Amino acid sequence: MNNFKKYSIAIFSIFSLFINGQAIDESILSQLSPDQIEMVKDVYASSNSTEIKNEELPPIDESLINKKSVSDANNVPGKKYGYDFFLSMPTSLSAVGDLPLPNDYKISLRDQFIVILSGSKDSIFNLDVNLDGTILFPELGSISVAGLTFQEVKEKLTKLIEQSYIGVTIDISLQNLSAKKITIVGAVKTPGTYLVNPFTTITGALAYSGGISEIGSLRDIKLIRNNTEIFSFDLYDLLIKGDRSNDITIEAGDTLLIRAANQFVEIVGAVKRPAIYEVLEGETFSNLVDFALGFNQTANKSNISASFLNLDAAKIAKKNIKDLDESLANALSVQVFNYVNEKVSNVQVMGAIDQPGFYDLNEYTDLKDLIDDLVFIDTYPWLAVLEQFDENKLITSSILFSLDDPTTYNSIKLLPNSRIYFADLETRTFDVNTMSRSLINDYSLTLNHKQESSKLPVYGRYSVSSFIDYLGLDMSDVSEIATYISPLESIVINDDYKNMEYVAQKYNTVSFRSPENDLITVSVAGAVEFPGSYTLNDDATIEDLYQLIGKFKSQAYLEGIILTREIIRQRQLKAIQKSKQDLNKALLTSSQKGEIIGDINIIRALSETIDPENLGRLAGDFSPNSRASIDTVLFDGDKIIIPKNPNAINVLGEVLNPVAFEYSKNMSLRTAINMAGGYQQYADKRRVYVIRASGIVEKSRRNIFAGSISLNPGDTIVVPRKIITDNPGIDALVPVTQILSDIAFSAVALENLSNNN
Repeated sequence: MNNFKKYSIAIFSIFSLFINGQAIDESILSQLSPDQIEMVKDVYASSNSTEIKNEELPPIDESLINKKSVSDANNVPGKKYGYDFFLSMPTSLSAVGDLPLPNDYKISLRDQFIVILSGSKDSIFNLDVNLDGTILFPELGSISVAGLTFQEVKEKLTKLIEQSYIGVTIDISLQNLSAKKITIVGAVKTPGTYLVNPFTTITGALAYSGGISEIGSLRDIKLIRNNTEIFSFDLYDLLIKGDRSNDITIEAGDTLLIRAANQFVEIVGAVKRPAIYEVLEGETFSNLVDFALGFNQTANKSNISASFLNLDAAKIAKKNIKDLDESLANALSVQVFNYVNEKVSNVQVMGAIDQPGFYDLNEYTDLKDLIDDLVFIDTYPWLAVLEQFDENKLITSSILFSLDDPTTYNSIKLLPNSRIYFADLETRTFDVNTMSRSLINDYSLTLNHKQESSKLPVYGRYSVSSFIDYLGLDMSDVSEIATYISPLESIVINDDYKNMEYVAQKYNTVSFRSPENDLITVSVAGAVEFPGSYTLNDDATIEDLYQLIGKFKSQAYLEGIILTREIIRQRQLKAIQKSKQDLNKALLTSSQKGEIIGDINIIRALSETIDPENLGRLAGDFSPNSRASIDTVLFDGDKIIIPKNPNAINVLGEVLNPVAFEYSKNMSLRTAINMAGGYQQYADKRRVYVIRASGIVEKSRRNIFAGSISLNPGDTIVVPRKIITDNPGIDALVPVTQILSDIAFSAVALENLSNNN
């Protein structure tokens, strides 16, 4: 009986040849004994009785789609990429017989098993999966198998055989695989329900419906399984990257959903596969170039033009792409230009015109001739840019001109390979080089209106009224008298804004007065490019002022910038006046009593030397981009002084030789006082302090010889005088004398620093 198991496979092979009407190979018969040959005959004779036909299943018609001839349409510009992929895919229902059956294959209706029992029981069964998902196993009854994997079915049947028989082994195989019934809906050419090959994947299944229509998404194909699991597949992973890991096998009952694509972008020019590609949110120009298989050999990667849909303005705008990592959001098309032959002299025109691109220099030698032939679309007229390179003089130049003032471009000659850029009215942005961008920033008119400030690029002659109309400013509650400031020319003009017509200058400003916008005037002096008076909004900060005054000079000492304010000056003057009155009363009373006044007279004399001009400082670090410069709001009448680097240390008060001397790095407090001759007899060593260049006071520790305070250029060391008196009435005035002393020394420190500008 064990010999049957040994030859069961050979017998089964012969049996298969019998039922398929094929001749039996004599070499196989020669290996069998007479008894085995008789067994084969018995099996063949009884095949009609062991093949279990449980139900008569309706015939299946194959789903076939008429194929069209496929050319290399994906390389044709203007053709959407990838949609012809499905035309070349087969849609046969029959499984390929020479492919290995994976263990994770899921059993479905109409599948047919071949079961071979050997050992104490020898049988061969053909078992179909019925419509209820079961197979009818002789002597064991109905067994549910639909939805199980092939491996699970083998394990299940093996366990049942082991439980039901002794000494019987089982071999299981699948002879016929049934087609899978799936549904394909959405943006496909023929949506519906289809029977598909059991090994069909997502891409193969879509071919049954004729493929995805050209409004459908190739990038977000959804497979819905059991109405719960959802899988996503990006066909570009397969078409472009060759990755089909997410192209999973279809199962019976699956639904394929194709949504509409959200965005297509066409790329043409110097790329290897120009076409129209579907793009997803977050993808960049670099991704689009990868879809097109990269740049070709002559591509000028720095000369890429893109068209965008401006939804707010309901128009199409064009711009040059400098950064391939820029988002493709709202992009419509991209053109990659080739390098231009040096013998071909063209002028590139970009921006808000009807036909951006290259223009033949042979036709347009003057800028005026070219401008006359251009058709402008919502173009910003007050400033445009011409960038040129003079090959003879080896000079790169940026030339500003204004469409509103023909005198700015009438005499300009064009050079080979020049670039011209026109901004649009809405964004006022210029895709130009750093040199041009700096010029545009310099020639921007600042317009202060109510609580808002606008920067408007302008070159040549302009009228203020034209900008009011352009911005749509409400002038109903604004004074007709406006203030024009041109700091380079030191010009301040107050006039009716309707009469204001000027030739643009660097850093010019126009400010309007209204109940909502009280303007302030601030003066700037010292080591700055454009000192003078500036008119600003009443909410302007020190940092706002820095944007108007030009560059700081190289010798400017930014850590010591001085801000003086009239209200602080008045407070200090009142404090001095009150302290003097208190001192005078005390001194008069003591004098009448014949009491010794002591050192109080010295302090009073010191207070007499205070110059009111050196009062009013607001201490702080007002260097550019500091927290104080950003947060401190300017007041009307404020003064800003930018001192030069003093590179000196001042020592004042009770030292033998009050002096200023050259600063050296790592100088200690003790060293500085020694350089001033050391302490006098009445020096109050416990109250020594340093006035920083920023005006902030830092007191020394009790042990001043520890030298714990580090000194910086512009610092002032103050050694106060110790007040010695035996008069209780005078002792009560010591705090008053300290106030006068501190104010006096602060005034001297401010004078020393502000004189260094």
